[in-house]
Amino acid sequence: MTFYGIDPIGLADLGRTLERHADTMTEAASQAMAPLERHGQGHRADRVGTDLTRAAWTLRNYAGDFGWRIEAVLHQDRAPAVMHRPEHLPLSMAHLAVAIPVGSGPPIGTKSLDRTEVARLAEMSPAETAAYFIGQTEDEISPLVAAAPELMTDLDGAPPWARYVASDMLIGRRLAELEDQAAEARQWIDRNDLKGFQETIIRAHLNVVNGEIAELERWLEEDRQILLFDPNGDGRVVEVFGDLANAGNIGIVVPGITNDRSNFSDGAGGFRANAKNIHTRAGELGVDDVATIAWLGYDTPDGADAVLRRAANQGHGDLINFVGGMDALGGHRHITVIGHSYGSLVTGMAAGSGLAANEVVFVGSPGTSLESADDAKLEPGGVVWAGLAHGDPIGAGIDITEYITPQQQFRQSMGRMLDTLGGELAVKELHHGTNPAHEDFGALEIHTAGSTGHSAYFKPDTVTLDNLLYIIAGMDARVSIEIPDVIEMAPGPFGEPLGETA
Repeated sequence: MTFYGIDPIGLADLGRTLERHADTMTEAASQAMAPLERHGQGHRADRVGTDLTRAAWTLRNYAGDFGWRIEAVLHQDRAPAVMHRPEHLPLSMAHLAVAIPVGSGPPIGTKSLDRTEVARLAEMSPAETAAYFIGQTEDEISPLVAAAPELMTDLDGAPPWARYVASDMLIGRRLAELEDQAAEARQWIDRNDLKGFQETIIRAHLNVVNGEIAELERWLEEDRQILLFDPNGDGRVVEVFGDLANAGNIGIVVPGITNDRSNFSDGAGGFRANAKNIHTRAGELGVDDVATIAWLGYDTPDGADAVLRRAANQGHGDLINFVGGMDALGGHRHITVIGHSYGSLVTGMAAGSGLAANEVVFVGSPGTSLESADDAKLEPGGVVWAGLAHGDPIGAGIDITEYITPQQQFRQSMGRMLDTLGGELAVKELHHGTNPAHEDFGALEIHTAGSTGHSAYFKPDTVTLDNLLYIIAGMDARVSIEIPDVIEMAPGPFGEPLGETA
């Protein structure tokens, strides 16, 4: 779908022309004022300087105003026809680019948006952000989305629909960048003057770029609710399943190591599937009023970095703000945060600092930094849960990063791992503190029947998945907290249970 009405290239040229005229006018003001002052005409010099400076400011304001309009039109040109846009959003960004008077800047209410306003919004707490938008109409908020999508996509406490649209704009921008990279790579290949190794590198780069293009186009075509999109570094993505704006029960899933934007939705095993499976199960069981969120809002560690708390130190504050933003959306909201693997460390550190959640769940945890469940600072009456699947080596104090290795090393390590596992599965002390699944920690332990190993806590058709759903939905009475018997291990991906469970 192509929007007709503004030529963005011509508009950009006009903006640059206005900038040049503004510079010329400023210089003319200085040149005109000097001789007037020398001849005792100071009052006229001041008037001339003021008039010319005001005119130059107006030109610059017009030129700067064109920037968000250009971005809005280019975004709509790039985006697939089925691009996500909430039905209640009254105007597309491209139509706003035409409808709003040029030169006034994108208004928020009766105010003009400027860099100071954007900077002030960026410094607000989630509660202050939510209060800022209360009473503003969608027509008033939409120009801010168009003018500063990087701000809006990461603005905890902002209306979800506005963040979805901002994320779509940034995905469109990323697609344009990738298409430029692909075109450049094809030009290099078409020149036919590359040597063997050079051509191999260029073609490999082109394959990666084309893969990302196809993935992001699919995100837009599937009408996904992307709440946060940040392509920098390993990337950050937050995706919502369900009606977040109106849901009374919200479940936030925090991932562990080796998760990034590139594998966020890589087939059924991508991290987003964890939150999606819970929401799908809610529909199957007729549990209404539930929205789930796949929160890849921090830079997860890779491999051996999981033994350090650096990523959790950097990421748990972002989780606190995100949960605070969900709480600040208003209404009575029951919020649950589920930390898996290293994500339980991030969740635990956030809970230890104060988290606006009603429940936290630690599954497959290497430790949470908390000594006991009592150390979690949650909403009044908050509950701490824990779960440990059969055969999850992390519960025996084993660093699973050692086993996320090539197959040969994995097979060599398996025998030693099974020897270490002998005895009680849930040992008390883990690498990052007390095991939340150990009875001394004081959490309520959920039954994990159907889940085996370290990565099957969100697998469909398991007691574990149902338990996670019931906790999110505030249906604590339906949560199974039976404790499995100590089990003997046999070879398998991370060991398979031999015995029956209680």
